[in-house]
Amino acid sequence: MKTFICLLLLATVVFPHGGKDHKKEKTVKVDTLTIVGKDTIAINGISKIIYKQKNEPELIKEEPIRLNPAEQIFEHLHNKVVHFPIALGLFAFFLSLLNFKWKNYNSAILISVLIALLFSIVAFITGKNQSEPFIGTAKEWIVELHQNIGLALIINFFIWTIFLFVDKLKKYAWLPGLIAFILILTAAYLGGVIAH
Repeated sequence: MKTFICLLLLATVVFPHGGKDHKKEKTVKVDTLTIVGKDTIAINGISKIIYKQKNEPELIKEEPIRLNPAEQIFEHLHNKVVHFPIALGLFAFFLSLLNFKWKNYNSAILISVLIALLFSIVAFITGKNQSEPFIGTAKEWIVELHQNIGLALIINFFIWTIFLFVDKLKKYAWLPGLIAFILILTAAYLGGVIAH
């Protein structure tokens, strides 16, 4: 029995690979790509831009962008204005929640909603002016949905203002606030998808 075990151990040491020749072959490493949407953002875990700079040094580096506020202040106005109705609408909604416990935020909520309403109208108009490049592209339907939600938000801000002015409706003013909160988050998400 000892002889059989010794022969078995010897066979596993001498013929471990079943008679196959395992000489090391040259392997080519395949690049690993990180793709988001349809854009390659990284190669082998390194940013695409840095990877190209390291592996293609002959590429000319881009010049840094020069700020010219006089020209750039009126470019892409929607992107600059849209933050006001977002911030003021969310602020007014959170004040509405605080107003359940402490009833001293009514005037701050009303002012915030009125200013948010005005800026949302400006954001809608400037957004319509910026939507032309998306016509006929894959993002066109997202832009249209974003615009429709923006219009619904304007109407909701108007209704919220009415609720804040009419004494019988003031105790329900949080409802249009909640709707505004949901619309703002949805419109902001879609705006991010469009912009990036």
